[in-house]
Amino acid sequence: MKKLPVFLSLLASTLVFASCEKEIEEIKDPAQEVAAAATTVQSKPELLAAGPWRLTGLTLVTATPGAAATPAVDLFSRIKDAQRDNLHLFNTGGSYTLDEAAIKAHPEAPQQLTGSWTLAGDSLTVTQPDVTRHYAVEELTPTTLRLKLTQTGEQGTTTYTSVFAR
Repeated sequence: MKKLPVFLSLLASTLVFASCEKEIEEIKDPAQEVAAAATTVQSKPELLAAGPWRLTGLTLVTATPGAAATPAVDLFSRIKDAQRDNLHLFNTGGSYTLDEAAIKAHPEAPQQLTGSWTLAGDSLTVTQPDVTRHYAVEELTPTTLRLKLTQTGEQGTTTYTSVFAR
């Protein structure tokens, strides 16, 4: 009879340990994560249309015939808040929307201007009702868009570099 309590204690502890389940946490192999990220690479049009872009930088370089180009001038610090907060949306299907966001330059101006866009290689064309612009795409990542617009006239060449972020 003295062995019965010991036997029951052993049986009870075995049942207690058997009823406890361990949660197994699965640890992913870093090589699998890299492979998964590589399979989700977006095309340039998908990157462009993935969300709204906001202007974060604007520089100007001018070159007069027969003279050296001027150093880059920062125009972003000189533009008004109404232009800084604008959202540029490159929608899938080729439609383009410029949204005035929270601050409008003129209260009577429309909230949105629409147009279209096409991307061929590193050349982006944006068309709005009164203007068509051809940009060279210098950088396009999920978080950064860098565009260069070059205009040539009688007085020389003017190059604008616009930087956008999400």
